[in-house]
Amino acid sequence: MKYKRNIKLDYLHTLVRNINFTQGFWLLFLLVVKDFSLFEVGLLEMVFHLTSLSMEVPTGVVADVFGRKISRLLGIFSYFVYIFIMLFSGNFTVILIGFIFCGLAFTFESGSGEALVYDSLKLMGEEDRFMKVNGMKEVIYQFAGAISLVASGYVISVSFNLAWYLTLGFYVVAMIVILLMKETPMLEKAKNLKLKELLYKQYVESTRIVFRNKRLLYLTIIGAMIAAPITTLYLYLPDHLDSLGYSYLEMGLLLGAHSAFAAIGGYYAHKLEKKYKEKKILYFIPLFMVISFWLVLIDDAIIIPFILLGFFDSIFYVVLGDYINRIVPSEIRATALSYGGLMFSLVMVIIFPLIGLIAELNGLWTGYLILAIITSLFYLFLLRVLSGNNLDKI
Repeated sequence: MKYKRNIKLDYLHTLVRNINFTQGFWLLFLLVVKDFSLFEVGLLEMVFHLTSLSMEVPTGVVADVFGRKISRLLGIFSYFVYIFIMLFSGNFTVILIGFIFCGLAFTFESGSGEALVYDSLKLMGEEDRFMKVNGMKEVIYQFAGAISLVASGYVISVSFNLAWYLTLGFYVVAMIVILLMKETPMLEKAKNLKLKELLYKQYVESTRIVFRNKRLLYLTIIGAMIAAPITTLYLYLPDHLDSLGYSYLEMGLLLGAHSAFAAIGGYYAHKLEKKYKEKKILYFIPLFMVISFWLVLIDDAIIIPFILLGFFDSIFYVVLGDYINRIVPSEIRATALSYGGLMFSLVMVIIFPLIGLIAELNGLWTGYLILAIITSLFYLFLLRVLSGNNLDKI
């Protein structure tokens, strides 16, 4: 029963951590307030993902060895540093350092939160509930995003800085919620090994398991290949909508609608998986995403495919997360899950600045055209993997 509280507290943490009034508009903040170019913004995002790329697995090791709560708290502290730099500096180099801390915030949370929830359920003998719990967490995440995105359209019309201060306040609450959680048991071998040896063994063993298990490796790669293009489209969208004549309030409503449909997708994910099973989910949900990417190129119809992308993305995220957690040992869970973030960052570090550079030279419509082509190529890779029977049935 002592771990049951973790699930409810994690729901609360997901809510308050993701009421983020800078979400969806930080790119405009850098363009309008800091007067950076799209290429400079692309470089900053690249630094964020280079940090994620290099630190994903080490921070996963920290979570598995020292505690998932400690890792999550370090993530919040890193985000505090990022917010203060964004508020009080206009220097490109200093803000670049801020994005390093933002990357650290992402990596300390990535894997550790999911590992804490899954192992809490496992300790209660209820790990079969994970897809449903993770689906509800996705609903809360998207609900929080919808609220903050709609509200932030108004907030930034008053003051961009106000958005950062409000976000800081919610992160303080998120920190308090994490402190109330019950830590899951740490590695038994930690009692008998020196720190340096323990960290090394944890890193090597996790890497070996991920790369030797073809099913786990392919699922991880597929997740990154789907998530990165959607994230890129999402982050550049406010600037594209600005060029189409949308107001900040209208942008907030559209981004909020995207999150609202994502919440619906998260809620129905476990039901759809139960009805259609793994292979159909892996075949058809990414196909619908590819179609949506091409429809985004129609300016007059951009709203509908963008909203639907939120729905499909949430279904895929929840279902894929369950598949991966079923085959990852508890003692390396946070580290192994961090490989998903590493793969995601590896794709993002190439795609995001590339689209930014193309947009700088030829406009964002051209950037989105290239993104649709890249997504289509990724889907062809997925079809090749599926046809090669690299993913056995669960």
